[in-house]
Formats: sequence, C-alpha cells, structure tokens
Amino acid sequence: MIKKKRYLEKLVQNLDEYYDELKLRFDAAKGHQQYIMGYLNAAVNLDVFTFEELKSTIDKAHFKAFGKPISELSKSSSDNDYFDIPAYIRQGILLDKK
Repeated sequence: MIKKKRYLEKLVQNLDEYYDELKLRFDAAKGHQQYIMGYLNAAVNLDVFTFEELKSTIDKAHFKAFGKPISELSKSSSDNDYFDIPAYIRQGILLDKK
C-alpha cells in the first residue's frame, strides 16, 4: 500500500527542485516537468489521490517558491510575455563577462 504522507513528501521535494530550477532558467528541464506529470498521473490513475488533493499541494509549493498562487500567475502573464524575455535567457545561455 502506498503511504500517502511519503508520496506527498516526495512530490513537494520534486516540485521544490523543479521550481528552483525554473527560477534559474526560464526553460527548466522538460524531463523534470515530465517526471512530475507522470508522478501526478500515476497517483490519480491508481486512485491514491484526486486531482484536487494534488492541486492543493502543488499550489502550496508554488506559493512557497514564487510568493503567488498559480492562478494569479496565469492571469498576470500572456503568451506574448515569453517573447519579451531575451532569447539568450529563454535558452539558458550564459554570457561571459569581460
């Protein structure tokens, strides 16, 4: 039997790592994002958690990392905001300081 508390601890750990990575690079590793999505889908498909239960945990981790809920983030940005960020930053390219 899956221990729900342990599952949530690992989920929060994965989300914290992902959000830390996202803060450093706008285009955080897709592999990490896909891993988290698979982790979430497994719990829902095995009827261990509902999506609403997991969403609450995700929202708390996001708020802890960014200081605002996910719902507010999506309202404050548009698809065009992505292109306002210089390409070298979007692609994670570091410029050498001379």
